[in-house]
Amino acid sequence: MKIPLFYIPSTRYKYFLEVKKKYKSEKYIIPIGKDCHAAHSLEILNIRTQSLPYDWIRLQSISGLRIVSQNIKEHFKFFLSDLKRNEKGNTYAGKYPEAEFTHAKAVIDDPKLRNTFEKRCARMLEIIRHHPVAFLHIIEITAFDLTDAQLFCSMANDFTKILKQEDSLHIYIRFDEEIENKEVYNFLLSEIPKIPQVNIATYIRGKARHGIWGNEKEYPKLYKKLNLKIKKAFPIIAIK
Repeated sequence: MKIPLFYIPSTRYKYFLEVKKKYKSEKYIIPIGKDCHAAHSLEILNIRTQSLPYDWIRLQSISGLRIVSQNIKEHFKFFLSDLKRNEKGNTYAGKYPEAEFTHAKAVIDDPKLRNTFEKRCARMLEIIRHHPVAFLHIIEITAFDLTDAQLFCSMANDFTKILKQEDSLHIYIRFDEEIENKEVYNFLLSEIPKIPQVNIATYIRGKARHGIWGNEKEYPKLYKKLNLKIKKAFPIIAIK
């Protein structure tokens, strides 16, 4: 929300009091793909305060959880190892071709950017070690069949093996305009909740009307459906 304060005549300078809603979470929420929407929602809610390795990386829905859990178990040893470019020009690590540095392609030959990612990896491991963590993950299931859905459930179950007792995994199935692939969708909604420490919800972003980020005003409702416990904090106030 912007409130006009004053305008200096004969200049371009207009000043506003900007008030932004701010939320805080009971757990440290770590976005883990499949793309940057999870990190973006945390940023809009002003919960995100630090950059982490999966903020802007694109993962395949079918294998994303496996890649993240393996990197955590390996302490990100292969996260930046044997970097290559695929046919789309995106950079990926040799062991994980399904994970693309779509917004950081230059990491393949930029030592400074590589160092930035190394710091993000170390930061994430430190957070996991010392804080209750809620991992936030997105999947799209339009191209899934039941075998894919079963495999995903297995990966979600395996992911819980790296969770501490107070940690949790929160997954939202994202659609553009309406629920699709209902057989697979219903299967996931029935099976995922059976896995301890895992939550699942549906998110229809209304892409045609709201764009790739969806309706940002609906993010608190999405978090509530995901059983991510957030609450309003004192707003951010600035003069701009």
